[in-house]
Amino acid sequence: MNSILEPKSIAIIGASSTPGKVGHDICKNLLTQGYDGSVYPINPKGGEILGVKAYSRIADVPNTVDLAIIVIPATTVPDAVKECVQKNVPTVMIISAGFSEVHTEQGRKLEEQVLQIVANTPTKIIGPNCLGLLRPSIGMNASFAKELPPNGSIALVSQSGAMAVAIMDGAKEANLGFSTVASIGNKAHLDESDWLELLENDPKTHVVGFYLESIKDGQRFMQIAKRIVQKKHIVLLKSGVSEHGKTAASSHTGALAGNDAAIDAACLQTGIHRARNSGELLNMLQVLSTQPVLLSRNIAIITNAGGPGILATDAAEKYGVHLPSFEEKTLTLLKQYLPTTAGLVNPIDVIGDADAKRYKAAIEACGNDQNIDGMCIILTPQVMTPVEEIAELIVASSKKFPLMPITTCFMGGSSVQTARHILQAGSIPTFATPEQAVQMLSMLQKRTVVSTQIQPKIGAAVLGENLPSGLLPENSAKELFAYYNLPLPPDGVAKDSNEAIVLANDIGYPVVAKISSPDIIHKTDVGGVVANIQNDAELESAFSTIMHNVNLHNPNANIQGIFIQKFLPIGNEFILGAMRDATFGPLIMVGLGGIYTELFKDTSFRIAPVQTVESYHMLEELKAWKLLLGMRGAKQSDIDAVAKIIQTLSTIMLSEPRIKEIDINPLLVGSSDVVFADVKIILS
Repeated sequence: MNSILEPKSIAIIGASSTPGKVGHDICKNLLTQGYDGSVYPINPKGGEILGVKAYSRIADVPNTVDLAIIVIPATTVPDAVKECVQKNVPTVMIISAGFSEVHTEQGRKLEEQVLQIVANTPTKIIGPNCLGLLRPSIGMNASFAKELPPNGSIALVSQSGAMAVAIMDGAKEANLGFSTVASIGNKAHLDESDWLELLENDPKTHVVGFYLESIKDGQRFMQIAKRIVQKKHIVLLKSGVSEHGKTAASSHTGALAGNDAAIDAACLQTGIHRARNSGELLNMLQVLSTQPVLLSRNIAIITNAGGPGILATDAAEKYGVHLPSFEEKTLTLLKQYLPTTAGLVNPIDVIGDADAKRYKAAIEACGNDQNIDGMCIILTPQVMTPVEEIAELIVASSKKFPLMPITTCFMGGSSVQTARHILQAGSIPTFATPEQAVQMLSMLQKRTVVSTQIQPKIGAAVLGENLPSGLLPENSAKELFAYYNLPLPPDGVAKDSNEAIVLANDIGYPVVAKISSPDIIHKTDVGGVVANIQNDAELESAFSTIMHNVNLHNPNANIQGIFIQKFLPIGNEFILGAMRDATFGPLIMVGLGGIYTELFKDTSFRIAPVQTVESYHMLEELKAWKLLLGMRGAKQSDIDAVAKIIQTLSTIMLSEPRIKEIDINPLLVGSSDVVFADVKIILS
């Protein structure tokens, strides 16, 4: 760790005496901003740079080098890395651009060459194409950022150097301090998981914030994060999660999922805080780095205005925190100090003309109330409001209750600007809106992470390599589900209407008829489904109708026949599915199904393995959960059966690597049984 986070000696390969060049700026930063380790400029001309002896090659440096920074043209970087390996430099940071990020064959080969050079050696590579590394506590600005940020407990790891600079600059107003700022660029060697492990035991880091455009190994990242969130907060801002890229999905599951659902599931299953935008990232870093854990969901809201108090109350319900009743002693104290017009319930309205004494009484009453574990304090600047005095009071009060997290919202502009600076200087997070203040307070709840182990595979995979890619034939899907104890209703494929009638009579009416074709995934879209067929005549008509519709809409489709299945219209319609996410692996989904699947998008996702507790949590997250519990006198659905299917889908996806996507839509859920009405399995 020392060679990366606290190197004793640094060499700059490509150091320059010309102001404005990156090699000059990095040298100057290291020599003038407080770093007291040894600095070795490397330049073929030798001489002196900024008053320090320069060496023509790193091999000429007489002492050991902990960190080598490379700032030379990309084509010359491999040779420089080779010299660093020969010098036994443990960490090499490549600032230079021109590698895989330029999307050229030459750039890709140069990056591969660098990796081959360090393979099987102890040398680690940061970058290439990065801003650099900053460690304020030792005065190390090994980057071309203008200056070091304030020292503190936040480690920022950013795939983008520009984002790192912008976040550092934006953090000044919130009075945030950093233990480390690492720009990781192309992360050809050290990736986000390596940095997470590196920072795990860093005593100077209490919160790790990530800005990432990609995650190299999702499963490894999750495993490390699960361990670290037990002692440190992790915040993730992930870009590249827009709708683009979902259009190629073959199934409802694929269309509903995308990368965004996988990121949500990963954060939920590991305890990572997910920021949706850069502003939310800064807000989370602010509150998580300054406030203690919220021991329960119980908070108090204190305000001098009714409207903001109502907004905060609405936000409390949205973000999962509670506004409990106060103890009797709290009410007695509030009655003593607040006017009769004040609101003594939670939230407490100290009225628009409130002075510092009223705020103090409310804060101390809540701070001593056993029912309250956190406070959100709101202020609007009335003409009589002593804004700065109240801010100073809040800072002082926070020291009396060190285990009580506090967030504030001083609403307004110039009238509250000085007060907000007072709060931030006193390590009290303050936000522009009541909703933000409540949301950030809710972030401080201790995150419970369900411990999961990879489920063992059930023998060898059932699906062999001989099956073609694309839609798995119905009979093969039936065999697969039977193997995993998920029996499908009686069915069969008929080549003509006479075979269909024989099948239907064997199965028993009513039946459903569907087109059977590997080229047609969404059968209803081409008029390829007729349900609730009651007799032979209706089936003969349905057969003809389906064939006509398919020939009209998809005349070149490979038709294998008509799939006849028992029609069992029981219960509510749900969808269960799975897909293989490129970053995190198998992604399992449950949601409201049938024709409304993509309209309402009432879904819940988890990354496999999904075990018992998680499968029930998935169902509880749905708006359709109330349907399962039974509405308007209806019986409760067979929730246990649905949860078991979710777990089985997880097992199938872990055991069958050829499966790309699974759709069970709809799954008919009744009070004592579930029925698979339609199943699609896509092979890669």
